[in-house]
Amino acid sequence: MEHVFAVKNPEELARYQAFLQDVRPRLEDYIRFLRSEYQVKELPRCIVWSNPDIAVRLVSGIPVPAYTNEFRVMFTPDLDVWRDIYLRQLDGLPESYAVKELREYYDIRLSRNSVLQILGHELAHYSELFLDDFDTYPSPSTWFEEGMVEYISRKWFLTGAEFDAEAQANRHLTELLGGRYGGHPLEDFGAHLKTEDHAGLFFDYWRAFLAVSRVVEACGGVLEAFRSYRLWCEAKTDRTLADWFGADVLRPPAGILEGLHIDLTSIFPEE
Repeated sequence: MEHVFAVKNPEELARYQAFLQDVRPRLEDYIRFLRSEYQVKELPRCIVWSNPDIAVRLVSGIPVPAYTNEFRVMFTPDLDVWRDIYLRQLDGLPESYAVKELREYYDIRLSRNSVLQILGHELAHYSELFLDDFDTYPSPSTWFEEGMVEYISRKWFLTGAEFDAEAQANRHLTELLGGRYGGHPLEDFGAHLKTEDHAGLFFDYWRAFLAVSRVVEACGGVLEAFRSYRLWCEAKTDRTLADWFGADVLRPPAGILEGLHIDLTSIFPEE
């Protein structure tokens, strides 16, 4: 797999090259993990470490600088870029304790681990355990693939505390934004995918991650969840995948968000 740089100046090139040099051992460990655990056999031909404007405006039109196809992964490794993107999810939300906590989370607690996890998400798409290919995206099971690659990459790159905090942030966002973007089934993943509204774009990703987390727990593990997914594919049933897993599994526990807030001081003790 080649590493290609799409940048606008020598300073940017030097910064991206330094980032790659620093994270390369972890990235190679992750790829070995994907190969051994999740049947990643063919990697993309290259990772394009890209300036965000090149990735978004000049190449794709997708309003986030991380995406993949059968040939390459486009990815921006700038933490500040991702912090700004995630904070845009809060635009237009009335100020509340939850919004304040989310803003603090994205402002202060995002780390290099969070950036690497985004790249890990894109690489996990190459698992041959998923039966769809890039030509059939999106499909009725896209929610499962997107939720699963998010789950796998978070478990690898995030600490336990970071994993829990990100999941809790996702619960808040799906609750706060459900009235605006909810109402469609999991099978209609990506209803807002090509909009400039980052809250709408991410809503289905967070919802899919939370659904897959419940599926993994109910099935007893990631590989067990994959086995159930494969059985659904092989059965060629008219039942949706969500129905196959069971509505009770996918439904969030009643009242889970009532009075909930992100207690950052307990999740991230002061150093």
